[in-house]
Amino acid sequence: MRYHLLILLLCSSFTMATPFETCSGKAYLFQRKPLVVYEVNLLTGNYEQVQGTIASGRNININGLGFDYYFNEQGQSESYFYGFSTTTLEFMRLDKDFNETTLPLINQPGGSFYVGDVYDHHYYFYRTGSGLYKVNLDEDADNYLVVQTITNTARVQLTDFAFHPDHILYGIDNRSGVLHRFDIETGVATAVGNTGVTGTFGAAYFDSDGYMYISRNQDGHIFRINPMADDVSAEFFAYGPSSNQNDGARCVFADLITEDDTTQYDFGDAPESYGNSVDSNGPRHEFQGELYLGMNKPGDDNNNDGLGLVTGLVKGLDSPTVITASEEAYLQAWVDWNQDGVFSAEDEQIAKNQRLQAGSNVISLEVPVDAEPGVTWARLRYGSQQDIGPLGGAIDGEVEDHQVVVTDEGVSYSYYPSADGWTTLAYEDLWPYEGDYDMNDVVFHYRTVTVEQAGQLKRVDFHGQLVAIGASYHNGFAIRVPGVQASAVDTQAMKYTHIVNGAEATLQSNPIEQGSDELIAIITGDVWQLVDTNCDFYRTSSQCMDDIQFEFELRLPFTELQPASSISTLYDPFIFATPNRYHGSYFNSNPGREWEMHLADMAPTEQADTGMLATGDDTSSQEQQRFFKNANNLPWAMEMATSWKHPKSGVDLLQAYPKFRDHILSNKQEFKDWYQSHRRVDSQVYP
Repeated sequence: MRYHLLILLLCSSFTMATPFETCSGKAYLFQRKPLVVYEVNLLTGNYEQVQGTIASGRNININGLGFDYYFNEQGQSESYFYGFSTTTLEFMRLDKDFNETTLPLINQPGGSFYVGDVYDHHYYFYRTGSGLYKVNLDEDADNYLVVQTITNTARVQLTDFAFHPDHILYGIDNRSGVLHRFDIETGVATAVGNTGVTGTFGAAYFDSDGYMYISRNQDGHIFRINPMADDVSAEFFAYGPSSNQNDGARCVFADLITEDDTTQYDFGDAPESYGNSVDSNGPRHEFQGELYLGMNKPGDDNNNDGLGLVTGLVKGLDSPTVITASEEAYLQAWVDWNQDGVFSAEDEQIAKNQRLQAGSNVISLEVPVDAEPGVTWARLRYGSQQDIGPLGGAIDGEVEDHQVVVTDEGVSYSYYPSADGWTTLAYEDLWPYEGDYDMNDVVFHYRTVTVEQAGQLKRVDFHGQLVAIGASYHNGFAIRVPGVQASAVDTQAMKYTHIVNGAEATLQSNPIEQGSDELIAIITGDVWQLVDTNCDFYRTSSQCMDDIQFEFELRLPFTELQPASSISTLYDPFIFATPNRYHGSYFNSNPGREWEMHLADMAPTEQADTGMLATGDDTSSQEQQRFFKNANNLPWAMEMATSWKHPKSGVDLLQAYPKFRDHILSNKQEFKDWYQSHRRVDSQVYP
């Protein structure tokens, strides 16, 4: 009773507090110093700042947060937030207006506390290495604000815990991701299972259905866990605000969507296996009136009008689609190609962070060759956020689910050298003179995909990596598809992307060479513009190691089937002199685009100056269809059907691969494996 009287005296000058009257479905997140309070919608991750500082304006933060939803015997609310100021080490109560009241604890342990929650009008708090404690919040109790030690054994690494609506206390070990259940009478921690996620989980909440939600400080990701299930794996639920100082609490007795919630949500409507509800963590958007697909907003009649298929979906082919958007924002989309009832987040994604403009947007949809024919589902998610998956919440925009039909019309794919392997292209740029013949002036990894229908060419794809530049001359790189006209390309369905330093692929403008009747795609006008190095050359010296910095992917679909004679494995990749750049004393002026150099016996394009043929060391003959070889049949460009290691700068090819000479002298009948690893001299090649 002495303690109680002392506390009443200490509290006599406190500001009159206004308690909370309702059990809100929102979560409250306390961050930073000075304190910033957010109201968070756990369903979507949307958050709104509701308080800039505590009402007094003191420069403190509050952690170990718990919400006490409590009404006394007279029916009066005594519902407040409780927590510790880690700045002043004071125990505090906050009312609905964020007026703070300092409550002097009796027997308060030393140090800061970041972990806390409230159950049955008692505040529980914890620190690893210190213990688990509780405080009675009943002002009429004899032990009001007296700290009771439950245990001094506290080995679990926690940054927050929370009470289940059935009054069970749970917390996650940040280092291991293991969920623990705490006995609030003894303090014993029992491992329930591994959640599969780690990090600093500064805020933990429960809803009235018994789901636990944890917010990770580093990225703001909100995960959901069912601690009563056999599998307690955490599932990504929504994006929230990130912070290095983070704690939260909510009313454990509230549903995520309460009766007074006026928020408009847009849910997916594919079958339940794809996710279409909160229980299944289906996609949901907090519709805010501005971002939506189609002409009709969510809630209007016929609001699933954002997708228009120009043609049917044929396995192995490209299908132009029209996506209508209200404003500029991002599209994510998936199709269940294998019809297993779920959207694979990566394997079945057809659009990732696709920037849409207001109005109609034409997007080429590539149907995999192994897609299952029949009726399946597509999911489109559109809004201001990037990188959202097929499930979980989004702060704005709309989700649309559509039934689509995939048909099989006899399409086949051919890969060269394989579906995921590389062939290597190596060029010498001193043509028509031999030079040092180190075959590393321009080196590309290269792969082709040929799509055939009824034995004719429907589409061809090219993939490449710039592997090395061992020349001071500036060269461009291009690909010709012999026997096909440039006008045959379906430019709406064409796709051309660059990947720089392993980052996300970025769309590029139309690469088809203007002014050429032949189909020629200019990958780059100058390979030196694609890399950044401190060395004289790029990836040709073991003293100067660089990572591969540039990749490209080019998909060329045709408006009509092209003749079988145009089908090839390599097609025609070649280099050309960069316009307006010096290319050797042999030329009176800079030769530019007219200087080309191809693989052996590939004819030059219509843009080449054929007067350069059969000059210097070159023995080309248009009559014999012999091109780009010297008198010894040595070419200036070669293809090796593997990820070939090229010679170092200044190292002759014969020094690095001695059996190449025998291969040529035998008219290519012997030592066909001259370029393989067991034939090379490792000290003479780039590592």
